[in-house]
Amino acid sequence: MKMYYEWDTRQLRKHHEELCGDSVLVTRHSDSVTLALSDGLGSGVKANILATLTTRIAMHMLANDLSLTEVVDTLGSTLPVCQVRKLAYSTFAIGQFFRDGHARVVEFDTPPVILLRDRKRVPVPFDQRVIDGKTIRECVTELQLGDWLVFVSDGVLNAGIGGVYPLGWGWDQTVEFVERHAHPALSAGELAGKIAEAVGDLYAGAPGDDVSIVVIKVRHKLTATVLAGPPASPEADRDVLARFAERRGLHVVCGGTTAKLVSRRLGRPLDVDLETMKPDVPPLARMEEIDLVTEGILTLTAASELLEAGADKDTVRFGTDGASSLVRLFLNVDHVHFIVGMAVNPAHQNPNLPSHLGMKLAVVREIADALGKRGIEVTVESV
Repeated sequence: MKMYYEWDTRQLRKHHEELCGDSVLVTRHSDSVTLALSDGLGSGVKANILATLTTRIAMHMLANDLSLTEVVDTLGSTLPVCQVRKLAYSTFAIGQFFRDGHARVVEFDTPPVILLRDRKRVPVPFDQRVIDGKTIRECVTELQLGDWLVFVSDGVLNAGIGGVYPLGWGWDQTVEFVERHAHPALSAGELAGKIAEAVGDLYAGAPGDDVSIVVIKVRHKLTATVLAGPPASPEADRDVLARFAERRGLHVVCGGTTAKLVSRRLGRPLDVDLETMKPDVPPLARMEEIDLVTEGILTLTAASELLEAGADKDTVRFGTDGASSLVRLFLNVDHVHFIVGMAVNPAHQNPNLPSHLGMKLAVVREIADALGKRGIEVTVESV
């Protein structure tokens, strides 16, 4: 069973500093997610440079197919130690999480990763080795659907020091908080936000240290398939509609003619909801077994314009029109697959309509670009 890793981060700067002295990089690859978190010694610009250098070196080496062992050996042997404070100039946590559930985490002088399963911490089996006098912790484990991984910098553990918690929030208190709040319905971003909010409150809004939080949620991949327009050849209708119906995840139909084809194929009535109409966006329709039914090119164009204007989940949360509904669905999945029918709709050749309305595939590609910038995978096929 293939895993999908949803991730998000939150950072707080030390009070009165312009830059966060921590650095976080997370990248998604075809078969894995890679994480690098580093905490630079001290705070401000110098700490930021040291931390950023550490994460960039790690990611660059991993991107060039060097093993995690080689990365750790390089960082362990090259990161200097402050001769006065006897501390490393930067700490790090590096993780690789593969689609088969295999995971490897390596840590140096940073708080241990928190692994939750069924909202309870699972002990992480770390081995230790010493590289140039630095003790490196390393763990190889298998993850399960529903697991959470939470990485934090020292700034989280130090929260509340001298106040609510004389010695700081600490790792045990952090674990207890995460266990209480890691509800399965939450997103990685929502849990990271809850932790950051609690840390900010403990610091009374003036963090005494840089704070970094990375949350990874292990779950199924969320997908949506969008059928936009009938195939160029009517003979291909049956095959295309069958493939559309068989795909996993959410199903979206864009276009009146297309909706009628699907309605006949499924034997389901098509009901137009006039209350969802806007002056520039035609109304939605309802059909059993289809998650969203919209008009075609006008709605797709309006959705593209919303995305280009910077629409996010909050801005379209309460929108009832077709374009807002389409964008909201796109932003709540991990992968969108467009099946773009190339049959020519005579209505779109009207010279009084804007010229780009006749270019459905081009509009879909604009949407794909906008979603890609938001980290959503998009594939497009024309039929």
